[in-house]
Amino acid sequence: MMLYLKKKDSKNRSDFYKIEKKKIILKYIFVQVANHFKKVKNLSVLNKILFSFSKIFQKKFLNFNSKTKLFRRCIVSNRNRGNLRPYNLSRIVLRNFIQFGFIPGYKKAIW
Repeated sequence: MMLYLKKKDSKNRSDFYKIEKKKIILKYIFVQVANHFKKVKNLSVLNKILFSFSKIFQKKFLNFNSKTKLFRRCIVSNRNRGNLRPYNLSRIVLRNFIQFGFIPGYKKAIW
């Protein structure tokens, strides 16, 4: 089960980054074309271009259009909850690493 989620997450990330590149390129082209037709003052052509670009954006970029929809996962256990950003480890794995001394500078607190 966890291996499936790891593959799915990596696929979603790669798809997101591919779509993000295309989105940036299309946005740049759109802004350049819109600025050109604003200078020429040809509003009818500008409206047609706006309409066509809005249709392209609606069709192509529906899934995973936001980076916040992607999950951070633990490198070792592939757990998606309780991750600590500096280490990319879940809290459980981090506790075990600290307990056995794999991470320098930390030790288990005992009172």
